[in-house]
Amino acid sequence: MPRLTHAPDLIRVSALHGYIELIESKLVNPDALLSRVGLDRKQLSEPNNFVQYQQLIQLLEITAKELNLPYFGLELGRWQSLNILGSVGYLMGNCDTLEMALKNLTKYYHVHQNSADLLLEVGQDYVKLSFLVRNSLKISVHHGADLAMSVGVNLLKQLTDDQIKLHRLELPHSGNENPSVYRQALGQLPVFNCAHTAVVFDRKYLKIPIKNSDKQLFSILSQQLGDLKDTKRENISDHVEVLIKQYLLHEDFGVNLIAEKLSMSGRSLQRHLTKHDTTFRELVDDVRCNLAHQYLTETSLSLSNISDILSFSNYSEFTRAFKRWYGIPPKDYRKSL
Repeated sequence: MPRLTHAPDLIRVSALHGYIELIESKLVNPDALLSRVGLDRKQLSEPNNFVQYQQLIQLLEITAKELNLPYFGLELGRWQSLNILGSVGYLMGNCDTLEMALKNLTKYYHVHQNSADLLLEVGQDYVKLSFLVRNSLKISVHHGADLAMSVGVNLLKQLTDDQIKLHRLELPHSGNENPSVYRQALGQLPVFNCAHTAVVFDRKYLKIPIKNSDKQLFSILSQQLGDLKDTKRENISDHVEVLIKQYLLHEDFGVNLIAEKLSMSGRSLQRHLTKHDTTFRELVDDVRCNLAHQYLTETSLSLSNISDILSFSNYSEFTRAFKRWYGIPPKDYRKSL
């Protein structure tokens, strides 16, 4: 089983911006729904308050089920814009270019949420922005992924004044019975059953200038945010887990590749991990364990495909590892859900 984490997974209440209004627009009292996850209107009224990410996801799940709204995450995301990110959003809005805005978003995203990571990968032709939920969360990611995708698409369009054309949208769950809803909400049909929530677009869009940006305001906001410590990343094992998820399918995957991404040697990385009472092998095992649960519960991927995505050499090896984690074969685990 994965290691336990004692740090709370938090997100700013602003991530629920529009929730009250959206529920009331459907002639439903949101108070009863909020109370089921230990929240109330007063907490939601202050955007800089924090709630546990698990509370937010549970609220989305309960709301979608109780109101029969299978695409609630998509719908809530339409109510949200750059402002939900607070000071990070203001900083992005005052950057010179989209590239600068996205780099600052990934750099300071922990100010908004410490329960997930944003990764920006710039390739020769395309750029990929991925949203990675932390391994420790053992809850459904379906509506959370839809919300993140909806908000992400909105932010990119807002920052580029609708100039950007997205090449590919990726979601880590199946498309349900009516995938056309996603086309209507996002402007195009996503690719389902992917490893993570991600947006892919042509590299040329990185050079789009941000309209009405203010260099002086950017300097002030950048200094203020620079004074904030990213406490989550002070623990190198958390950072390594993110990189493992990103490069698990890479042909050269291993401790040396991950160490290279951290600008250190493989031996040095192992020493750092030892100080945190873990090893690279244990972290890989944790990542595979949690991703296996996610893929079995959230996607319609075949067991052999899941085995391949998790980089097991064969299906038998995957089955043995899964039985060690959860006590039963993956086939039986999926049937029990």
